[in-house]
Amino acid sequence: MWKPDSFDEREIPPMSAEMFSALVTARLRPLNDIEILGGKGLQLRLRVRGAETAAQLERSYERYRANPDALSLVIEQFIAALLNNGAQEKMGNEKFARVREKLLPRWMTAPQWMKKRDEGVRVVVRSMVQDLGAALILDQDDSFEYVQLDAIPAWEIDSQTAYDAALENLERRAADIPTLVNGEGIETLLLAHSPNAAAFAMLPSHRLDWQARIQGELVLGIPTHDLLLGLAREHPAFNALRAQIATDAQNSPSGLFEKLLLVREGELQLLSP
Repeated sequence: MWKPDSFDEREIPPMSAEMFSALVTARLRPLNDIEILGGKGLQLRLRVRGAETAAQLERSYERYRANPDALSLVIEQFIAALLNNGAQEKMGNEKFARVREKLLPRWMTAPQWMKKRDEGVRVVVRSMVQDLGAALILDQDDSFEYVQLDAIPAWEIDSQTAYDAALENLERRAADIPTLVNGEGIETLLLAHSPNAAAFAMLPSHRLDWQARIQGELVLGIPTHDLLLGLAREHPAFNALRAQIATDAQNSPSGLFEKLLLVREGELQLLSP
């Protein structure tokens, strides 16, 4: 049986912060331009070309955790930044700035993730609700590409920075897409239809807005990537709508998820049968 904690390759336990710091220190010792004065945890006191400096390893360690295969690259970039007064970091930030506005989150099911993995595509994805995760994509207007694990260290950022940017971009897009409303009272049906509209369910502000329009508990359907449905759990046609969402998810070329999501206290959870 598939387990949620296997969804994200980054969840495979990497080396500890202490071991990472020790490895970096070992790589620094032979260098003529760097003298190690001391350190604790992920902080090092160094003398670089005669000038004392405090070096922070937190960001480098996060990049390593995001992509353990990039260990050597991460350490090399850290050393290069020390010797070039942060030039490598600046270059990385510029690289990220060029793609920042294109980042978006996109739902991905566990089977979709496993298929991509088997194809050799190492997608950046984090678990959200049981077998649903949020992948990162670069939007190219009429197409998109998945962000892969090696992009994070290459951009010289951590994964949280990438997700924060993606959600900010999604928030702006959601604000431009009107919510369509059908029915009233307990029979209210909410709908958003646009490219990647299903991802709006990831936004706490969007869930809060839709919850205010629904009587009782809010249930969300994401049968395809381009459709988000909202209805009350007590909707009189709930079972029929639930069956239709499952059918659409199974039969649509862009089918996404046949189950329903419940919004409870602002958080998403899988609706029990």
